Amino acid sequence: MADGLPQPVHFGAVTNVLANDATIRIWDPRTGTNAHTFTGHQAGISDISWSKDSKYIVSASDDTSVAIWNVATRTKSKVMLGHLHYVFCVNFNPQSTLVASGSYDTTIKIWDVKRGKCLLTLTGHTEPVTSVHFDRDGTKLVSGSWDGTIRIWDLSTGHCIKTLATPERPPVGFAKFSPNGKYILASTWDHTIRLWSFSGERVLKSYAGHRNETFCCFASFSVTGGKWIVSGSEDHKVYLWNLQTRETVQVLEGHTDVVLAIACHPKENMIASGAVAGDNTIRIWVSDF
Repeated sequence: MADGLPQPVHFGAVTNVLANDATIRIWDPRTGTNAHTFTGHQAGISDISWSKDSKYIVSASDDTSVAIWNVATRTKSKVMLGHLHYVFCVNFNPQSTLVASGSYDTTIKIWDVKRGKCLLTLTGHTEPVTSVHFDRDGTKLVSGSWDGTIRIWDLSTGHCIKTLATPERPPVGFAKFSPNGKYILASTWDHTIRLWSFSGERVLKSYAGHRNETFCCFASFSVTGGKWIVSGSEDHKVYLWNLQTRETVQVLEGHTDVVLAIACHPKENMIASGAVAGDNTIRIWVSDF
């Protein structure tokens, strides 16, 4: 087994963090206990994001709202309205002063967290927006869409400064900046994850072996025990690739339905994965040393 990779066993299999039951649940990953459940949305929740200080959570809901929740007081502190259709994705900026949201209405909105007001509406995608992610200094945003494009936005002007796409333009299910802001990782509905050069506007590496043609499966960088690319898959597994060699170094098995959500711990050799309703569990995977 490669150094720093998680064991293909899990501790703590726990039910929904965010789902069609319109709740957000906070769990202790070491015990599997539910610390708190937030309620208040009127329809399913597609995405959440933590503020950098972990004091707030922002959520994206099919009720067309974006909500900010105070973790300490366990209350809803803001409700932000303006999207005309399901809100599919949300993300805090690194300073936790702004929130970006993407919607089935094809727009992206930038919200002021303190006032709960929309500062910018970004237009350019022609299909639903599936993901939004700020770069490390919060000056740029990357978005993915079913229209097959990845767009990078300058938040000082609201202008799209780059558009990335392959000739085939498969729908983009997920896109995010690398930790250093130099690269963009994007999952597309052709069973491929691509690492793009932000400055060179070209694909540097591609990762394959998983299944992804219908769902917006998250992908991420894991950098605590080596440099890996991690992704969920429609074959009910979690895949890990060596970032440089593109080799599939481990496949984690245990889920019984499509694995959508992936999160990598920022300091520990730990991965969380979440699967859809046929499985309805979150699994925590840890390194064997």
